[in-house]
Amino acid sequence: MRMKQLGSPCATQRTVFALRRLLLGLALFGLIIPAHRSNAADAPPPPSPELQKAELYPASYDVTWEKLLATLKSFDLGVASAEKDGGKISTVPHRYFKISSAKFPPVQDDYRDTYDIHVEKKADKSTQVQITRKFEMYDRTEPPNGGWVVKSDVMEKTGTTITEILSALALEIAAAALPATR
Repeated sequence: MRMKQLGSPCATQRTVFALRRLLLGLALFGLIIPAHRSNAADAPPPPSPELQKAELYPASYDVTWEKLLATLKSFDLGVASAEKDGGKISTVPHRYFKISSAKFPPVQDDYRDTYDIHVEKKADKSTQVQITRKFEMYDRTEPPNGGWVVKSDVMEKTGTTITEILSALALEIAAAALPATR
């Protein structure tokens, strides 16, 4: 029994030649691009983490303080210390995790946030709130048995950002300024 020939010898040679050129091009592309990307001077700088931010609110010191504590509670951030006279609030470390690999065994990344907050009366009905965030990730490779390392919250995209807390506080203060309805 004779096998059916799929094309002329010239067409087969052209196809093989085209495939070889394609594979060679892909191989060269694979060698050039990683070498180009590894050049640190060409790489864009990483985004800076949101470490500190301040906002001014149109409310009295007492209202801002009360609403700030309510806002922290709504984000499940425990208060370690609160000195109303000094305008300082510190939160307890808030721990959480996310699964970074669904393959077996799953890989869990552990994080923790700590917030230091300074509240300052600027005028009779104006108060400034400044929040400093310490965002850390547990690194198992740190000697001797792992350790907490400060990371960029922008790169990790997890946890409660300062902007989220300040925005929620603005809503709380705006709601407090509305007239009460029955």
